[in-house]
Amino acid sequence: MNKVIACPVCGLQLQAADKRWCCSAGHTYDEARQGYLNLLLAQHKKSKAPGDTLEMVDARQRLLDSQAYRPISDMLNQWVLELALNHNGGMQIADVGCGEGYYTQRLQEVLDDHQLPHCLYGVDISKDAVRRAARRSKQIDWLVASGGQLPFTAHSLDLITCLFTNLMPQGFARALRPEGQIVLLNTGLHHLVELREIIYDEVNLAALDPRPAMAEHGFDCKGEQTLKYRVSLTSNQQIMDLLMMTPHRWKVRNEALQRLEALNELEVTIDVVLHQFGQSV
Repeated sequence: MNKVIACPVCGLQLQAADKRWCCSAGHTYDEARQGYLNLLLAQHKKSKAPGDTLEMVDARQRLLDSQAYRPISDMLNQWVLELALNHNGGMQIADVGCGEGYYTQRLQEVLDDHQLPHCLYGVDISKDAVRRAARRSKQIDWLVASGGQLPFTAHSLDLITCLFTNLMPQGFARALRPEGQIVLLNTGLHHLVELREIIYDEVNLAALDPRPAMAEHGFDCKGEQTLKYRVSLTSNQQIMDLLMMTPHRWKVRNEALQRLEALNELEVTIDVVLHQFGQSV
């Protein structure tokens, strides 16, 4: 299958010649020795090193590799597998906000196990995250780029997956085929409520509903599934890793942090909601 990676400057398709990627307009990009391609332009950055820091990436990798979130990955893979089995020909799939690659790699394994032709791209704005992700698989094209400026040729993707990251429907619309699908996964009302009860005096039970924002950009909800289960964290390292991989790390006060640092076990609720979207007819 031909890859649909595009030049972030002019939007023309990039072609690989050994470790160098070029478009017909003459723009060139060298693949990093770790096996990823940096297509994040300076004007698309809001800071010198956007996205997750290496400390945050390592915390997320440790916790995800403990398989605490594996049921989430299994649910996502089942949805993607059904879409792929009903798709004619190979699929172009981008995991936007792929982080350190746990979910992307497990998706790759499922598609390979079923011998389904595809090109899979892992995209994240954090160079540290993509550098870690590149260690997981050489079969996936790992790209440093912004979800709002996805580096793919116009309307070339059959599927976009996006887990626990900011909604960027305008970027999705530019890259997705008219008949393409989007699978979003966000936190539910009670996600990590036990952790939040330690951090905040009052817990706000609110969930992100992506449907209104997606509808504004021409996407209809085609399906929904919830997943709720409990996980036992059995070390302080796991508890602190969980904190580091959530937005709550920015809001935790010293007193709450000290309480968390004193804990060696914590049972938490995992509560997530998956939505599938397609473009309005």
